[in-house]
Amino acid sequence: MDIVVKSFVDSGCITHLVGCVKTGKALLVDPKAGKSATYRNAAGNFGLEIVAVFDTHTHADHLSGSAGFAREGVELWMSAQTGCRRPHRSLVGGEEARVGELRFTALEVAGHTNDSLALAGHGLVLTGDSLLVGGLGRADFRGSNPAALFDAVTARLMSLPDATVVLPGHNYRDILFTTIGHERSNNPALKYEDGAAYARALCAVEGTGNSPDVDLTLATNLEENPNLPDSPGIVATCCVVGGPAVDVGPRPAEQRVEDIARRFKELTAGKCWYDVRDPFEFRQGHVPGALSYPLSELGFHIDELRRRGPVVLSCRSGGRSMTAARTLAYLGVLDQPINLTGGLTRWQEAGLPIES
Repeated sequence: MDIVVKSFVDSGCITHLVGCVKTGKALLVDPKAGKSATYRNAAGNFGLEIVAVFDTHTHADHLSGSAGFAREGVELWMSAQTGCRRPHRSLVGGEEARVGELRFTALEVAGHTNDSLALAGHGLVLTGDSLLVGGLGRADFRGSNPAALFDAVTARLMSLPDATVVLPGHNYRDILFTTIGHERSNNPALKYEDGAAYARALCAVEGTGNSPDVDLTLATNLEENPNLPDSPGIVATCCVVGGPAVDVGPRPAEQRVEDIARRFKELTAGKCWYDVRDPFEFRQGHVPGALSYPLSELGFHIDELRRRGPVVLSCRSGGRSMTAARTLAYLGVLDQPINLTGGLTRWQEAGLPIES
């Protein structure tokens, strides 16, 4: 592929690193304050340099890390509608933004905030807090507009191809990504006739979501050069409040390494063992015959993975592979995915084979 994707989940917030393979240039989307070393280390592992940061909107739930990058001379992208005072490139709907040889189109999706913006290109769309897994973003903050949010998502995001991978700004149910086609068919928030009907059903009261902590977070995220703490917390969730629930399905099965070991030759010979760690981790050591499918890039391989189950998914300790199993099961891609309990750490402790 000509694109690298790495996603970071922290207390339900998701930051995405999107890189150009040919040039080594990367875009960082919705970074959290206090995490810059984590993002830079990950970029280095992929041979990438972060040259631009994109805040999809002015965040209410957490402090943005974009100010620190901007102080270091990294270009910040935000919507032309934002009130943020830090230097930034203002993007309008339909405008093209480039990272290396990657090209993305800005899509205005106001409603969660008036400055909400998505970026689409190369088979993915970065939706921020507009379109989430099984729902839309919260619409009870000051300045929110649920009808406008519904209409923007249906008019702009739902016009994208079904196979488009949706990389949202939040994940509260251990599902990392979704697709436009899946949300078109299954998202209960999109079943209404129009934005007005959605707003009536939601019954969201503008401003009721603004606690003092939310107001302080918003004010800080608008400052030109804020003094940010090293480990700021989360002050709110940004999933929809009071809307219809979505069924994400049962928790995928887990099996011990001792049970899987008896079948691993059969599974690897049938190309049914997927290691979801990052490529540099896979190269350092993996189960013989396992295939490398990095977690953050699984959405680009849905057609290859579909109806291959039952399969085994593994990572270092079992956390990322459970996210992979839950995400692929939610999308209906894998039949009965199995998570390797304890991951490669437990596999090696049991003295089972590893190759590099």
